[in-house]
Amino acid sequence: MEENRDYHAYRYGDHLTPGSELKIEHSVVCENVDISTLITMGTDSLEAMRQGSIDGEQKAYEIVVAAAKQWEQQAAATQTINRALEYLRTPEIEHTGNQWKDTDNWRADQKISNRVYQMTCSIWEDTKYDRETKQSVPIAWYVTWEVRIHSPKQGYGAKIAGQNQKRYTDKNAAIKYLDGRKKAYSHLFTEISPPIPKEYEHHFMVHGTLLPGYTVEGLEQAKTEHAAAEVSEGGIFTPENQEKPSVLGKLSVAKTQEKTPTTPGTAMKKKEDIQL
Repeated sequence: MEENRDYHAYRYGDHLTPGSELKIEHSVVCENVDISTLITMGTDSLEAMRQGSIDGEQKAYEIVVAAAKQWEQQAAATQTINRALEYLRTPEIEHTGNQWKDTDNWRADQKISNRVYQMTCSIWEDTKYDRETKQSVPIAWYVTWEVRIHSPKQGYGAKIAGQNQKRYTDKNAAIKYLDGRKKAYSHLFTEISPPIPKEYEHHFMVHGTLLPGYTVEGLEQAKTEHAAAEVSEGGIFTPENQEKPSVLGKLSVAKTQEKTPTTPGTAMKKKEDIQL
């Protein structure tokens, strides 16, 4: 509040957030003002004076609004620069270089990752105290694993697949199951920066622009097909024209093949595959 001789001016939270928000809110209250001179002037004169004062307010208001519009243009420029800086300042994702590593995270004993995918896993041993031997005896093993998108953006990283607390009463069976899961998703960890499935591209984009060093499945194929079309105008078949299945598509086919009935002679082997 600002105190003057004839009025108090109240300013409510005037502030500027660069590139985002401008707020100006003022009010005026007149208290104990001397109106003795004004009341001798008559109604008509006062009405004319009042209109002149209102006109002066309107001009001041228009100046403020014009300044606010100028701020809007400048704020848009600031925000655009902020977005470009956010893109450039997005840190490179840390990864294990497609190698399994032990972790100190209680939720995951091991992990493997690259610039696009990450897989974590653990086996938790449940024990029961044996009063006779006065020792803790293992009674079950719980397997947890998860495959996620390994995004450098905070709050991103969609889950692709996983299993939580799958219980086994045989430790070797638990290890065998987990080894099978590792093998099933090993194709995701053959490149440091594999192509990103189209459905997950936004996990690697900042303000609509793909982060440097990444490619999206299908986009590089489209470029190849375009180049091939220019070379073979007569419609000559080239290997580049073949559709390249996505990584997740290959995984879906593999799962379907696991469910395909087998001959009796391979029943035992199929049972092991399913367990994996």
